Formats: sequence, structure tokens, C-alpha cells
Amino acid sequence: MRDTKIYRIMLLSFIFMFVAFIKISIVHASAYNGTIIGKDIEIDKSWKIKFNMQLDESTVNDSNIVVADIDGNSVPISVQLSSNGSDLVVTPKTQYSYGKTYNLIVKSGLKSISGKSYGESKMQFNVKSNSNSNTNSKYTVTIDAGHGGNDKGNVSALGLNEKDVDLSVALKVGNILEQSGINVVYTRKNDTISWDSSSDLKSRFDIANNAKSDLFVTIHCNTYAESSAVKGIENYYSTYSDEAKNVAQNIQSKMVSYTGSVDRGIKEGKSQHEILRGTVSPAVMVELGFMSNSEESSLLGSSDYQNKSASAIANGILESLDLLNEDKDLTVSSISDLASQITEGDDYSLPLSVQATMSNGSIQKLGIIWDSEKVDSFKTGTFTYKGTVAGYGKQIILTLTIVAKAHQTPPSNTAPVVVIDPGHGMGSDVGATGINELQEDDITLAVGLKTGKILEEHGVNVVYTRTTDMSATPMSITESLQKRCDISNNANARYFVCIHTNAFDAPSANGTETLYYTGNEEGKKLATYIQNSIIEEVGTYNRGLKDGSWLYITRNTIAPAVLTELGFVTNPDDAAKLSSDEYRAKFAQAIADGILKALGY
Repeated sequence: MRDTKIYRIMLLSFIFMFVAFIKISIVHASAYNGTIIGKDIEIDKSWKIKFNMQLDESTVNDSNIVVADIDGNSVPISVQLSSNGSDLVVTPKTQYSYGKTYNLIVKSGLKSISGKSYGESKMQFNVKSNSNSNTNSKYTVTIDAGHGGNDKGNVSALGLNEKDVDLSVALKVGNILEQSGINVVYTRKNDTISWDSSSDLKSRFDIANNAKSDLFVTIHCNTYAESSAVKGIENYYSTYSDEAKNVAQNIQSKMVSYTGSVDRGIKEGKSQHEILRGTVSPAVMVELGFMSNSEESSLLGSSDYQNKSASAIANGILESLDLLNEDKDLTVSSISDLASQITEGDDYSLPLSVQATMSNGSIQKLGIIWDSEKVDSFKTGTFTYKGTVAGYGKQIILTLTIVAKAHQTPPSNTAPVVVIDPGHGMGSDVGATGINELQEDDITLAVGLKTGKILEEHGVNVVYTRTTDMSATPMSITESLQKRCDISNNANARYFVCIHTNAFDAPSANGTETLYYTGNEEGKKLATYIQNSIIEEVGTYNRGLKDGSWLYITRNTIAPAVLTELGFVTNPDDAAKLSSDEYRAKFAQAIADGILKALGY
């Protein structure tokens, strides 16, 4: 009985001191739930909570101390325990919304070092009304919810559509910006797309450009078919704009801070990111997370994660306002046509930006979108490409001249040795079996022999690991691999090129990839040339370069070794190419071109 009385006295003596320029005492008791502890507080207000006993540090976290609006949407916070062990500082990672009411909740999981629970209490505070609306009203930001309508975007294993996540977050971002006085323009506010799919990008650009936006932010979710383990947040920015890079960095930092997700960094927009090149204003693309990752897919569908993401994006934008170019009324006066000349086989990509003379006489870089971005550098001649620049009524013309490369046959005594290794086909190892019983060892042999013939025509000394089907020759897989390495090492080869095809349970898997030993720059160069040549010549999906350090052949050959996976025998489109003699010749030509380029021919 006496213990109970003492406990009650102690419980009532636990006082929370919330400091907001003045101290406000709240007695812990259920009767005080809902007590207003502050009015017209700042949007980034930190609360200091004093306890009369030291706290169990393991219970001090954002699970036991929560800040949420009256609708139950939590605000990301940091909770820090002071050096005395009895004071807590609760700081919002994102700004509160103007004019909203929030609850600061201390849950029963918070305990003293003696193991006593403080129970649960809830106190309210009101955020001040927006006083910066006039200041920020000069800025216009276009928020673009990616995809929409029939375009679902990426779809998770659980059936979550990217377009729905994009829209939900976009509307939340816009709402926060509007409360801060920003003039927000949306490319879409629902799932109804008013434009034809063929003009999707242009329609989004027109909305932003007609509104004379200061900033264009497009919201998306990522995916990676090769591995469900890949996750994290990344931001892309228009490469011609320093302002865009700064905005991307601010958004990225806050996204990582608010969500606790993996930081994949900010990245320059590449040729495939046309969405970043069609607006006059700086453009940023936010990738909220990976729908191919089960953990992140689940988060992307939750209101809590969406709220944190929206707050991060909005606050990143607000922090960047002063960085934006206020000369949005400038117009493009002129842009000169472009001309370029390359040598056959050179790596070349159409420029992503162009210098424009503005109405005030200044020179600015602006993004350019080409009618066709594919350049076949192995075809000689003069080619014309047409592009458009936002805010400029004329088309930009690029004249590209590709001159023939003189192939000189070196003397036979100095001819480099290249080993061509048609994969599998030794002993019982036939490799993968695909559609219509398509056999990997047959494909690799056909392509390998064709590749070698092209190289020989250019004076290369070609050594083959096999020129026929050697399935009747008894040997284990390890023995066959060592035999290939021995052939290369004994020949003092300059390069070792292994040809394979891929396979996967899911028939949707497709494309070409090339593996090399990580850290070997010569091998990486060779792999790059071969991979790029195949993509250009054959048109397969580009799966990129991969780490091949684990391969037996890359670890046991003296020469730089690469292994190219031409395509998937289990994919209908890839299999059709791999079974075609015409396409086998194209694969061979592409591999040979890549090798010749690496040799300096």
C-alpha cells in the first residue's frame, strides 16, 4: 500500500518542461492529454523536455517520442539525450506546415534507468500562420507526377503502380509549397492524362514553360530488374544548369535525412533523361526509391514514407529558392547550328545542351532534345540531326561527318595475338538451352568463328580455344576452363575474348552485358568497346558492364580477359536474333570492331 502511494507521488512529480522561449510545465496524467503547450510556434521549433530522473538510453528514440498532425501523419524527428541523462531535445527533420495543429506524444515505452515507465501523454501545439507568402509568391515551381493514365510506370511485385506513388507524393509536395506561398503548377493532379501518349513529354514541358516556371521537379520511382537488393534514393539534374545541381543536392540531402534511406547521390541527367532537357527552367528528377526492392516497395506505398518524402522535396526546394535565376523573363534570341566530325568507330553521343544567346545578350546553356539520338559511328558519311530547345521557335541542326578509318595491316611478325573463346562445347558442357532447343555452345561457336575471320582480315593473329564441337572429348568443366586459359597464356595473347549467351527463368530478361576483371583498366577498355559496339550494331538492350572478377578465365589468364553475354536464349526477341545467321554476323562484326578499336586499328 505504501509502495503504491509513493509511486503515485512520484508519477505526478514527473514534469515535462517544453521550452519555446518560455517554460511550460505539463504534469503527466491522462487528464492533461490534449493540453495546448504552444501557439503560433515556428515551423522548425525544437522542444526540450526535462525529466526528474535519468532515462534508459535504449528507450530514447522516435518510436517512443512521436510528433504527428491531428490526422495521425507523423513528422520525422530526431531525439537526442543530453549529457545529464535526463533532458531530451526533440527536433523536426522537416518543417511543420503553417497553421496546422500537432501532437507531441510521449509513449509508455520511454523508461527511466530504474525501469519505470512514464506512461503515455499527448500534448498539442499550433504552428503559426504563413507570413512568407508574399516573399515566396514570386516563385513558380512546376511539380510533375511521373507517368499517369495508361502509363503505369514501374509496377512492384505486390501490384503497386509507380504512377500512383508519384501522384500522391507530388500533390503532397505541392500542398507544402503552396502553404509557403509558392505558386505551384501541376502537370497532372489526377490519373487522367489530357494529352496523347505520343506527346507526353512535350505536353509536360509546355505546361512548365507556359507558366514561366523557375524550377521543374519531376517525381518518379526507380527499379532494377537485375537485382532486388538494390535500393536507395537518387536525384538527377539537368547538366547545363548549376541551379539544378544545387536543388538536386538539397533535395537529396533532406530525402536521406528524413527517410533514413540509402544515399545513392546526385547524378547528371543522361541521354535517356529527356524529361530534364525540355524546360527553360532548371530541372530535377527525384527517384523516391526502388519498386524492385521489397522493403522499399512497401515503404513507397505507405503514407508515412510518402509524407516524409514530400516534406523533404518541398523543404529542399524552399531552401533552394534564393539559388534560382530570377531572370525568367529572358528569351532566346539565337542559337547557332552545330557541326562535328569524328572518325569511324569513335565513341560519340549527341550533345545534351547547346549555347544560346539570350535577349539580354548573355550566353546560357540550354537543354536540347533530338528527333533521333541514335548515332551509328561505324557508318561513314554525312548525317543530319534535328533538335529543339525550349523557348526557341527554330529547330537546331547538327551536321555530323563520319570519316573512314584507315585500317593498316601490321607486319605479320608484329601482329597482335587475340584469343577467341567460343564458350562451352567441351566435354559434356553444352551451356544453356533456350527457346526451341536453341543451344548456347552452337551459338558461341558460330559467332566466334565469324569474329575470328573478321579479325584475320585486318591482320590480327587469331587463336581459337576451339573451332569445332568438342563434346566428345572427355573433360570436366574445370579442366575445360583451364585448357582455355592455357591456350591464351601459351600464345602470349594480347586479349582473351570469351563469347557466351545468357539464360534466366523469367523470359522477360533480355539484353547484352560484358564482364571484365575489376581493376584491370585495359580489360575495362576492351569490355567497353565490345559492349558499345554490340548495342550499336545489333540493337540489343544494354545491360552494361559487370564485375567479372569471380570468373575463372579472368583470374587465370595473363592477358586482359572479357566475357560477353550476347543475349538471353530464354527471351523470345533475343533468341530470334541468336538463331539468325544474319544477326550472328552482326554480333561477330560488333565484337571484332570493339577488339580492333581496343588494339588501336
